[in-house]
Amino acid sequence: MIDAIADALHQLQRHRGLARVGELRTSGETTQIDIDVAVELPSRSRRSAVSETGVRAVETCVLTFGSNWPLSAPQVFLRADFPLNLPHINPHHAGQLVSPCLFEGSLDELLHRFGLDAIVDQLIDWLHKAAAGTLLDLEQGWEPTRRDSCPSTVVFSAEKVVAAAPADGAILVIPAGYVTIDGGLYAIVNAELIAQVDSVFYQEACDDKLGKWGKGHTVAFIARAPMDREHPHVIGHYQPETVVDFATLLDRAEELGINRDALERGLDGYYGRSILDLRQDARGWTHGLYAIVILVVQRPVPLVGSPGRSVEVLPYVVRYELNTQSLLERNATVHPAFHAHALSPELLARTSGISSATTSQPLVMLGCGSLGSKIAMHLGRAGFGAMTFVDNESMSPHNSARHALIEQVSVLLPPLKAALMKAAFESLSHTQTRAFDNDAVTLLVDPAQFATAIPQDATLIVDTTASLQVLAAEMQSAALNQSPARLARITMYGQGRCVVILLEGLGRASRVDDLTAFLFERCRFVPGLRVAIAGETSEPTRIFVGDNCRSLTMPMSDAIVSRSASLAGLQLERWLIDGLPSDAVLCAGITDAEDLGMAWTCASLGSTTVLEVADDGGWNIRILNPVAQAIDTDAMRWGSLETGGALVGRISFESRTITIAGLVDAPADSVREAARFVLGTDGLVQGLRAANEASLGYLTFIGTWHSHPKGGVHSGIDRKTLRGIAEDAGGLPAVSLVWTPTGLTCAVDRW
Repeated sequence: MIDAIADALHQLQRHRGLARVGELRTSGETTQIDIDVAVELPSRSRRSAVSETGVRAVETCVLTFGSNWPLSAPQVFLRADFPLNLPHINPHHAGQLVSPCLFEGSLDELLHRFGLDAIVDQLIDWLHKAAAGTLLDLEQGWEPTRRDSCPSTVVFSAEKVVAAAPADGAILVIPAGYVTIDGGLYAIVNAELIAQVDSVFYQEACDDKLGKWGKGHTVAFIARAPMDREHPHVIGHYQPETVVDFATLLDRAEELGINRDALERGLDGYYGRSILDLRQDARGWTHGLYAIVILVVQRPVPLVGSPGRSVEVLPYVVRYELNTQSLLERNATVHPAFHAHALSPELLARTSGISSATTSQPLVMLGCGSLGSKIAMHLGRAGFGAMTFVDNESMSPHNSARHALIEQVSVLLPPLKAALMKAAFESLSHTQTRAFDNDAVTLLVDPAQFATAIPQDATLIVDTTASLQVLAAEMQSAALNQSPARLARITMYGQGRCVVILLEGLGRASRVDDLTAFLFERCRFVPGLRVAIAGETSEPTRIFVGDNCRSLTMPMSDAIVSRSASLAGLQLERWLIDGLPSDAVLCAGITDAEDLGMAWTCASLGSTTVLEVADDGGWNIRILNPVAQAIDTDAMRWGSLETGGALVGRISFESRTITIAGLVDAPADSVREAARFVLGTDGLVQGLRAANEASLGYLTFIGTWHSHPKGGVHSGIDRKTLRGIAEDAGGLPAVSLVWTPTGLTCAVDRW
């Protein structure tokens, strides 16, 4: 300790910003060192050697080193008569040395990051600003009144209290629950701020393994200065915390323009009613009788840390020591209390760094399984609470391995996942949450169910079901076509080695089935994506959840699901903050070499070209934007000569849809002439097989395309060629796509 203090003294003596460093003064386990700081006063104050704010040209300060130096930073004090009407001064009692607030964080952290010199630098800078009157920069906001080491914490919504405080200066009395903690309270003010008339105090004494403590209900007295001709009473000068007893509490209220007498009468009446209440014996209140006072103060600018709110709330706890021999005798102490924001969507959003306007967007979650529940909870904790959950399945014991929620085993019917998610969101203060136990497929194809469950102003519908049947329903959903909500489908592949988000384009210009085909088309050219999706298996595996009961799922740990959910949730969050892109987007996360992190990439997909073909009973032909662009580029390249190639894609008999997702270039032996194009065969079969394998079997050969530079519909030769392809297709439909200067035309044939 002695050597460490000697080192500190040596550092101080070498600091160029100090005019004098005094001798060591040791008392018990603490050592004090006086230091003189030459303060740069404004020019108008140099003759008097005292600034207009009361700072002297030379200020003597005290550094107090404790027994835990150099592990802990020294305490810094100013003279006892230092001006107290300056900001950034820590609470203290009259006659004591004044403690300045030098640093926004911990001085201990500052010490271990930059050393003792940094603490001295902060002190010098603080004194210079104090002399110039610039400690408080109103452009950055109003610094809330500093409070340290308060024994009590009061939980309430500052915004609600400010809105509820009577504009005429009357005192609002609100109930609050509390527990006693080490001479103070932990209290929660009634969230609805319902006024209480003739309220009384209640306390239940407890003696258990936690020790002796009390719990019960008290009240909060909310007071503000009355409005002056519809204008708030603004307090624009800084006042450090000086409330230490009942008298100074009333003094502070009066300084803030609050009716001192009304507040005193309210507290006196509350005390009197409580001790005279015949339903309880006040002599049993061994922990004292408590009341909460919240002073509401209008500041000239918004508060630092509370954008948009220029009203400060100052909570205090009044504790009456009860004399069992004379209960009418009032003996009150008062101490400032910490304010903790009540749990609310606004608090969650603010803590997450997101605006409340952003988090108010209505969202829908189709599927509340392991992936969906985790994504939803990420969004819910970020403040997104206007959520509708749709899932008709119940929680089973094995779901606890990966689900975001854990439900205790019950002899009653297993709870529905959607209802559990709603309850979880309500515990986060999201009161607008809704839950429906509808089957997602039925909801998508039934306009009435869709209208009931899906808000008309929904921003985003998130499908996490991983169900191909749900995907088919999304393809056919007329309700989705008419809804302004965007649809995103999130799926994991390869036992969690890949997670994919498919965000539809504005107006469903590109749908989730288009994006699914686009995903597997990209697998042809991105080996890492292909390997990640393939994994060991992307197919569900039967997991035994009982001796004679199995569940289809992909075996993977909770951590793996959480990895995918966190990235997917973050991407959704960014879209909701920045605005959804107008084009469709495919995002894919692929595990790294160590199988711990994920590389994240996104690719846009322009509008899909849709052709309705009457051939073969009618087909919906969907040509992905990259395919249409590649065909256009190739046709323009060959000019007056016809050109072409092979098409790969996906056929859905259930929806009568053919999606053209990719091309296989024409072989070298192809013939390009002004009036005909003959697709060569050299390596064509191998190229088509390679496309099928590289797309993990998702894309197959579905036909050909060629250009008509002079325009025109399919010729007789074109139809004959198409029939030949159809005959070889084994009953599958074959496509013939023709490019013309005015657009694409399509014919379909089937043997």
